[in-house]
Amino acid sequence: MHLKRLALALFPAAALAVAAGCFSDPVYPGNQVLGSFRFQAKLDAARTTCDAGSRDFAQLDDAGVFYFEGTFSRDTDAGTGFLTVLGFTRDAGYTGQSVSSTHRATAPRASCGTGCEDSEIEEALNVMLLSDSQARNVARDCSRLDGGVPEGDIPAPTENGYDVSLACGTLTDVFLPGKGATCNCQPKTCTTVYKVSGDRQD
Repeated sequence: MHLKRLALALFPAAALAVAAGCFSDPVYPGNQVLGSFRFQAKLDAARTTCDAGSRDFAQLDDAGVFYFEGTFSRDTDAGTGFLTVLGFTRDAGYTGQSVSSTHRATAPRASCGTGCEDSEIEEALNVMLLSDSQARNVARDCSRLDGGVPEGDIPAPTENGYDVSLACGTLTDVFLPGKGATCNCQPKTCTTVYKVSGDRQD
C-alpha cells in the first residue's frame, strides 16, 4: 500500500476500520473546535528533492495535486492543540494564527529493498488560519499572501462558531531510511513539499 499523504501516510492501519465507523458523528478533542477544512496540496517542485514521479514518494493527479480533510481543535484550559484526519488525532501547536503539526510514522517503501520494514516518514503541516474578513482581503487565494498577515479581523470565537474560513501553508514529508540489515534505501532520505490551501467545510 502506498501511503504518502497526510490523510493516509500517518494513519495507523489497525485503527482504520474503527475510525471509519465514527465519521457520521465525529468527536474532536479539546473544548474548542476551530473548524474542518478540505485541503488541496500542490507539489512545490522547486523545494522537492524526492522523485515525485515515483509512487514511493508522491501520489498526485494529472494536475500535480491531492486532497485531504482535517479538523483543528484545542483545549484552551490545558493549552494543548490537535489536528484530526480520518479519525486519527495528532498533536498540533497554536501560536497566534499559526498552526503546526509534526508526526512520524513507519512507512515501508519499495526503494528500500525487500524485507525493509522500518523506513519512516516525518510529516509536518504548517498553516496560517485566516478569518473570513482576512480571507476576503486576499480573494480567498492563498497564493496572494505575501508572507505577512492580511488585514481584517483576527480569528476568534463568535456566536456562530470560530471565525476561521481559510488555511494557507505547506505540507512537508521527509522520507527517512530503515535501519534493518536488509535496508538499502535509495535515496536514503529526501523531501517532498506541497503548498496547501484549505477551505472551511463546516
